Amino acid sequence: MEVEELQTIHTDLGRINDKQEKRVRFYETRAYHLTIVYIIFQGLILISVSLLSSANQCKRWWVPFTISLLSSIIFFMAFLDAAISYYNTHYHLDMNYLEQQVIYKQIHVSRSAQCSIKIGESSSSEKRPYHEIIKPDVFQLFKRKVYISSIAFNLTVFTVIVLFACHSFLCNDSSAPLISTVSP
Repeated sequence: MEVEELQTIHTDLGRINDKQEKRVRFYETRAYHLTIVYIIFQGLILISVSLLSSANQCKRWWVPFTISLLSSIIFFMAFLDAAISYYNTHYHLDMNYLEQQVIYKQIHVSRSAQCSIKIGESSSSEKRPYHEIIKPDVFQLFKRKVYISSIAFNLTVFTVIVLFACHSFLCNDSSAPLISTVSP
């Protein structure tokens, strides 16, 4: 390819990367907002259950439990969609950056050698296919997976605690002291 063609491709990839970065930020923000709204919603359910707790409410403990459980399921589906979209979009952004770097190197090689270079070739003596040159950082991909998994795990633990608390607040005797004292 000629230098002008490579520069055009490099510029086009730059514009694509700008759009991709906006998508990555959108999905990241969406996941954060879903998480915050979910925690607030569960907190409101927990506060309302704790304020309404009385001995006769134990018969209907399943109502707030079900509301909390269903909202958790709906939230989890929306959160997973945002998290997976974030991961995939970020992966493609990384690939575009790598491709842009390869093209940038090819521009410099082609300027210094004053000859055209095929995109599928590396500058070394051995020729490798294009897809072998471009590989994203495996550690960064692993870090993103661990981060998303840890958030999902922590929110699952939070959900279990809230569900247990819904039942506990409504079915435990509210007149009993929280700390029992033994008198001699």
